[in-house]
Amino acid sequence: MYSLKGGTKMNKNLKRSIYTGIAALSFVAIAGTVNATNASAKSYAKVTSNKTLTTDGTTRNVNVNGTNALYTKAGTLKGAKTVATKATLSNLSTSKSSEKNWRAYKVATTNRGSVYYKVVSFDGTYRGWIYGGKSTSAYAGGLKDYNTTTDPTASTDTSSSASSYSTTSSQASQTSALTTAQKAATYKIATPGTTNDGTEVTYSYPAWTQYKKGRVITDSTPYKDATFKITDETTRTREGDLWVKIEATDSANSKANGWIKYSGLTTYTTTPVSTFNADTSVKIAYRDTSTGKTLSTTNTWTTSSSSTKEGGSAVNYTNSDGQTIGKYIYSKGAPSGYKITTTDSKDLATDGSNATVTPSLSNATFGATLTVDVTPVASMTKVKYEVASATTGNANSTLSSSDFLYGYPALTASAQTSSLPVGGSTSGTFTVSSYFGSDGTFTKALNSTSSSNSVQTIKRNSDIWDASGNEIITPSVIANGLTGFFGQTDSTKSTTSAPAHYFYVYNATKTLAANASTMNNGSTVNIVFDRYSTNTTPASLNSDLNANTDYVSK
Repeated sequence: MYSLKGGTKMNKNLKRSIYTGIAALSFVAIAGTVNATNASAKSYAKVTSNKTLTTDGTTRNVNVNGTNALYTKAGTLKGAKTVATKATLSNLSTSKSSEKNWRAYKVATTNRGSVYYKVVSFDGTYRGWIYGGKSTSAYAGGLKDYNTTTDPTASTDTSSSASSYSTTSSQASQTSALTTAQKAATYKIATPGTTNDGTEVTYSYPAWTQYKKGRVITDSTPYKDATFKITDETTRTREGDLWVKIEATDSANSKANGWIKYSGLTTYTTTPVSTFNADTSVKIAYRDTSTGKTLSTTNTWTTSSSSTKEGGSAVNYTNSDGQTIGKYIYSKGAPSGYKITTTDSKDLATDGSNATVTPSLSNATFGATLTVDVTPVASMTKVKYEVASATTGNANSTLSSSDFLYGYPALTASAQTSSLPVGGSTSGTFTVSSYFGSDGTFTKALNSTSSSNSVQTIKRNSDIWDASGNEIITPSVIANGLTGFFGQTDSTKSTTSAPAHYFYVYNATKTLAANASTMNNGSTVNIVFDRYSTNTTPASLNSDLNANTDYVSK
């Protein structure tokens, strides 16, 4: 009986153990279920929009500020990994190297309303996504707008002269704006070579201030004797160093035009070398007819003959280039800012025969000085771009460089000279239709792929809309296509599969209506475009043309 009772007690204990174990297992199972539920309940953000930014790249330069880290994807997405911590970005934000500038090129929005931008450092070291706030209208969060260049501080000395053919220590350390004398000086590249440090070659923009915009030339050795004038200046925001835009005084060296550190230049003044021999030479001087004063510029014509004497007639002799004195005067042209005055008010003849010269060409003698009359001329006529209003009677709107996909249309230097009213009497006029009419010289140059680097023609095999948003469906409207210039993205017509761009087409009739029929030399002409939209894919820029926008009034 004892054993039976003991067994009964064991059974009770066993049952109690089993019940306790089951309860414990149930608790673990329940706890595990709760934890699993909590784990699966953790949600990640989802991207609802992801677009490539298409506005002018120069408007998308940004800087980080260290308040948010950089990730491989939007930071709240599943699997996002850190590319650079907040501490790292905070240090980069104050870097003194422009290589640490940033460009934003994509934007994404999540289902939580957060905006993320994909950015890359100019040197390519860092690339990833960073929180940019709650709106795409302005950078926020870990980003801010950033100007990679800054206007230099005003010069405190406008009277000091540029040093003579040397690079001074003060020039190397100068960060303020150029003085009047420095702007007027002529320069050479101090150390021609291939070093990519900002001082030996030229750049399309100051180095590292625009993403993937680099050198204009990679070796300045061929331009060791070239001289340049300064046309613009700026400082790099991070370094604070002074950069200048240079333009060759001889168009044969224009391929070297671009930006360079001011410290990479040396001022240059020519030392006149006397080659005048009274037995073989004739001096050419120039008189300003508006003031009656003789200019400092002179030239010397020298015969190739060795049998002449001072006082003898120089009329029938030529120089080593086979030029008579008249042809030599024509080849040299007038000093800058002047035009040779002619006896018949026509263009100067190639033999110089109608130049106003004292004494006359027919009386030129060896050892004498011939004085050529010159008249001040206006600067080159420039243009300002506008887009016609879609509403009759409303004023046209000004077009900025950033309105165009590739910036203002660039023209070759030769096209600018041949197609625009260049020089001419300061009190003279030109007929606008001759240059800007439907058959005008500027109209032809602007729309020619041989002189204009961004002009393109779109055909009727794609959708085209007019300024009012109406699709053009009549082939006769664009029977030969539309020739013009691509603008920025037109979001109102873009689709995921077919992005649309604005397209600007020159309108000669509206241009003539926007200007007087005759204008003074050196005036600015309003150029009017019609604006269309198209889903045609823009072709790339014709980088083979050495073109510029010097003719545009900025």
